[in-house]
Amino acid sequence: MRQARTIAALFAGCVAAVAGAVQAAGPLNLVCTGHGEAMASEYVRSLEWDRYDHKYRPKEGLESKMRGFESAVTLQIDGDDGRIRVPEKLIPPLNSGGDHQHWWQLENLVVSEAEIKASYRLNGLNKPKLRIDRNSGEISIKGTGQDFSGICQKIDAGQRRF
Repeated sequence: MRQARTIAALFAGCVAAVAGAVQAAGPLNLVCTGHGEAMASEYVRSLEWDRYDHKYRPKEGLESKMRGFESAVTLQIDGDDGRIRVPEKLIPPLNSGGDHQHWWQLENLVVSEAEIKASYRLNGLNKPKLRIDRNSGEISIKGTGQDFSGICQKIDAGQRRF
């Protein structure tokens, strides 16, 4: 009985040490470069064949489609608090937050040894979810009318790159 309690206490201590090591690692700053797609609209003028009159007729109007782009996403994580800076192309015209530099507060942030998961609110209908694989550095962000994928690199504030 006493041996079982000792083993249980050691196990609990190990679990607490591992959890503390994940949280005590200090602030985590990441820059993730990659490519994405976002919904874009444009006014289009063209000619369309009229099969009844057998001639071309002008056609104009708004056309929406997914457009690709390359950009970078920046993340700052400190314990269970974090924020993300997204490119303007991922921010819809009607949005409900962020600051003037496009930083958004991370919600439901979960940092584990294997991955980082979170979400952020762009507006009432669009709450993209992000996932970062901590082993490969791959990031994926999926939201309504947008997605982004790339590779993250850790940057240390005040440290030179080379």
